[in-house]
Amino acid sequence: MRKFAILALSAIFLFSTQAFAAKPSFKCGKSSHEIEQLICGNDELAELDVSLNNLYKAVLKNTPAKAQKRLKTEQSGWVKGRNDCWKADDKVACTRESYQTRINELKDR
Repeated sequence: MRKFAILALSAIFLFSTQAFAAKPSFKCGKSSHEIEQLICGNDELAELDVSLNNLYKAVLKNTPAKAQKRLKTEQSGWVKGRNDCWKADDKVACTRESYQTRINELKDR
């Protein structure tokens, strides 16, 4: 009985910490790229991803229709650049810097 109680408490702790873990704007189960998996496993990067996603959506919404295609192309190019952080010695630092740079670019619009 004691063993069961310890297992039950351990499971509750495990699931409660996962419930509070930050989640990025994309579905982690469908991520196949190394950097996306890194983001899924890192609360700071996941929070940056959500912040960027929210900012991007707001900027896109307030961008004239004629310029939206360009903004979408830029964002797609940024994702490819972010994913190039797999080559970096410090993948977390590279990814963090990529997010911070893009957030600042979008804020300047």
